Amino acid sequence: MNRFSLFVLVGVSTLLSACATTTVTSPPGTATPIHRTVPVAKNTAFDWPAERNRIVKRLSGSSEIATRVLDNGTLQLLLPGAEAFSRGGTEPQPVLTPNLDRVASALASSPEVEIRVFGHTDSLDSELHNLQLSIQRAETVAEHLRRRGIPLVRLHADGKGEAEPIADNATEAGRAKNRRVEIVLRPFE
Repeated sequence: MNRFSLFVLVGVSTLLSACATTTVTSPPGTATPIHRTVPVAKNTAFDWPAERNRIVKRLSGSSEIATRVLDNGTLQLLLPGAEAFSRGGTEPQPVLTPNLDRVASALASSPEVEIRVFGHTDSLDSELHNLQLSIQRAETVAEHLRRRGIPLVRLHADGKGEAEPIADNATEAGRAKNRRVEIVLRPFE
């Protein structure tokens, strides 16, 4: 093995070991994780079913926000997206803003609740375009909630694109139902 090969081998080995390292050393003898998550204090007295019912009650009376308890006990909020975003757009239309404000208000006093925002689209345009669009819309909704006082540590945004339709994409009425935002609430684990 020549010097250059040895030099490359040592360099690659060092680089790989640095990438695989999960801790950095602070003061001698203490290790601090590189990737930290902000701990959320778990309230052992937290009653998720009661909190879930409180949230449903706070959101009742709005014909635009549908709520349902899923089989796994999480709470799903369904916000129709057909009029919520312009065709191909990611900025909320005026019709969506008051609904997001109601959601933020209902969730502001629930620090033990994790908020997962999922964007969905119809099947028009390419699958990749729809996935990207759904992610951007979910991020926009999460950012709106953050600006209304929901801490970022509680928010997650993701898109499903056209992968989970709830209606037939062959009709405009079905496509309109598929263009939606779902917010899934659950207690922090």
